[in-house]
Order: sequence, then structure tokens, then C-alpha cells
Amino acid sequence: MKLLYVTQYFSTEPTHASTVTTYEIVRRLAQRGHTVTVVSADCPGTARIYREKANNLQIINSLPIPPLTTQWYDGFTTLFTHTIAHVPLIANALLLNQSRTAEKFDAIISMYHPTHLATVSAYLLCRILKIPLVVKIYDFIVETIEPQKLKRLYHLALGKINVEVLKRGDSPILVQSPELRDVIKREGRIEDRRLVVFPNGVDTKLFKPGIKCDELRKRLDLENKTVVLFLGGLYRQRHPELLIKALPQIIKEMKDLVMLFVGEGPEQPKLTSLAERLGVSDFVKFVDSVEHSSVPELISLADVTIGPLSTTSYPTIYGSTPLTVLEYMACEKPVVVCRGAVSESIIVDGYTGVRVEPGDINGLSSAILKVIRDKSFSQSIARNARSYIEKMCSWDVLIMRLEEVLNSIV
Repeated sequence: MKLLYVTQYFSTEPTHASTVTTYEIVRRLAQRGHTVTVVSADCPGTARIYREKANNLQIINSLPIPPLTTQWYDGFTTLFTHTIAHVPLIANALLLNQSRTAEKFDAIISMYHPTHLATVSAYLLCRILKIPLVVKIYDFIVETIEPQKLKRLYHLALGKINVEVLKRGDSPILVQSPELRDVIKREGRIEDRRLVVFPNGVDTKLFKPGIKCDELRKRLDLENKTVVLFLGGLYRQRHPELLIKALPQIIKEMKDLVMLFVGEGPEQPKLTSLAERLGVSDFVKFVDSVEHSSVPELISLADVTIGPLSTTSYPTIYGSTPLTVLEYMACEKPVVVCRGAVSESIIVDGYTGVRVEPGDINGLSSAILKVIRDKSFSQSIARNARSYIEKMCSWDVLIMRLEEVLNSIV
């Protein structure tokens, strides 16, 4: 098949979860013999067209909008490429390219997010080109915890536009989890027959048990240490401060423990200050963000891995399948998460991981200590986690399911 992938972000060296997912879908479809053309907005006035089969990257300037500095949009993401310019930018770039190549596509795939207009662009293109569309939803509900009122209203307005577009047509919609499927049916009023559960995927050949990490352990000065790993951006909504608050109770019984935070974010200075105030700075280590290809070795360091520790109701609504958690599980590591932060189809308490109540610091410290002490329990949940990933979230499995969806509409 000749496929067109319309997305907000695309990178051949992905770093965060949505770009990793997009890149893996594109790469693996191409490996199975499909031609995949990706169109994404980059900086204002630029669309990138990437053709996986030809392994080359073209940049087309279709709308010469001058770049704007951050002060002009006050954290509203890249306002023009996300909203005002996205649709004409993508459409013009693609149609200009088609006028040169006369290329025909069999179907369009779009990565949906409530505050981007990539799916709106994809929908208009599917109507113009008269070809079917498949939408993969990464997030559905707009997080209204945003403190800036204007930005909050802006996000909510974009979310409503996106939902209205989703309702149109008859296209299949890929959703992360059963919980997300249910909320889309309820909030979006979209028919159940259109919704296909399709979790985030993991490269189970890259993320696997038994990866050697002795050199990395030595480089990070973690020899003879018990490592509790929190991997990902240090943002308020993920509540990494709960781990710092749980540390005093943990180190009463585990003096050789290190809490390792890998990632950057606005909460890091606050975490450092909190650790100093609680007298646990010697037990905390921060490492900046790393390339995605280095993540398996980092996970292999860990004795316990920590997923999102959200204390709001939003993750419960999402039924999220966070990529980091899936990667922990694929490496056969025991995972601790807050209830509601990860889909219950992924983390089954006491079987594929451990759940604690949101905001329960005593429960969090007790769960970490139990996993460290009870080797039989931790090995059991880790093995179950790896088995689940191999059966349900391996890219080898998911790409075949995606092909089935595409074959059903082409």
C-alpha cells in the first residue's frame, strides 16, 4: 500500500513518547513493504515530507511565515504550526508535492491530539483526495489543570474542534485502552464499531531482560546500590515529589538506596530543594534526558521502576498506556504506579505491577520496600509483565493488527 501519515511532530531520532510511536509505525510499515510518506509541520512556514522507502527527507516551504519568539505566544506551543497555519501548511505542501510527482495514496493515517490540528488536516485531505482515513488517538481529553485561563480556553476550543472532526465520516479510530474507548464513546458520542483498542507499542528486541549495564552503573557511581528509577519529564502532573517525600521512610530501612531521576523539567529545582529540606539529598541523583536508544540500558540498572504518580482524576479518564511503563515491563522490571495513572488492562495490581493510592506517601514507600525485599514477588510480577508485553504490546503484533485495519478500509 501507499500510505500518507499526517502528524504534528515527526523525527527520525524521536525522543518523547508520541514521536517514538509515530516513527515506529512508519518504519515498521515500510519494513513490511508499504510506502509511507509523512507530512508534518515543523517551524512556522515549513512542512517536512519524509518518504520512508526512499530513506530521504525533503523540506518544502509552502507558507513563508516568519518564526516567532516565545514571548509572542506565551507558551501556547508553536501557535501557528499547531493551529492557524497547520491545515493550509500541510495541505499546500502535500498538494504541491503531488503536482510534481502525481503520487497516489491508498489511505491516510493521522496521529490525533486534542490541542493540535493534524487530524483536521488529515480529514480535509481524505475528502480532497477521496481516500480513507485511520486515526490513532494519543490523548483525547484536554487537561484543564492548565493554570493560565487564556491558554486553557484555547486548548478547550481546539479540543471541541477536533472532537467534531472525529464524529464525521466512518473512519476507524485506534484507542490506547478499554477505558479510553469508553470515554470516547461517552464524551465524543462516537460509535463503538469504529473504535479499535490499539495500545502503544514496544520494541521487544531492544527492550528486553538481561541487558548488561555494569559500565553505566560504574559511570553513574551506582555500584552496590539499590536503584529506584523514575524515567521521564519532571513535570507537576507526574508528581515526582511524592518519591522524595517517601524517601525518609525508605532509607530508614535501606541505607544503600539511590532514587534515580532521568529526565528534565521545571520541577527539578523544586525536587532538589525538597530533598535538601528533608535531609535526603545524598540518596537522590538526577540525570539529564538521554537518547531513546540508551533507555534500555538505564532501565536495566533499576531494582524498582516508577511510573506516573498522578494525583488527579485525568489519567483515570484517559486509561493511559504510557510508553515508559511499557518499556519497564518489556525489560522485565517490577513497576509501581498510582491507581488510575495507567490502564488497568496493563497494570494488574499484584500480577503485572503494583498500584498505590494517589498521593499516598506511606503506601508508596511500603510498595517500594516490598518489591525490594520480596524477591520472589518482584520476579513474579516482572515475568508476568514481560509476558503481557510480548503478547499484547510488541510492535510485531501491533503492526499486523494495523495492517488488518488498513486492509479492511482500502
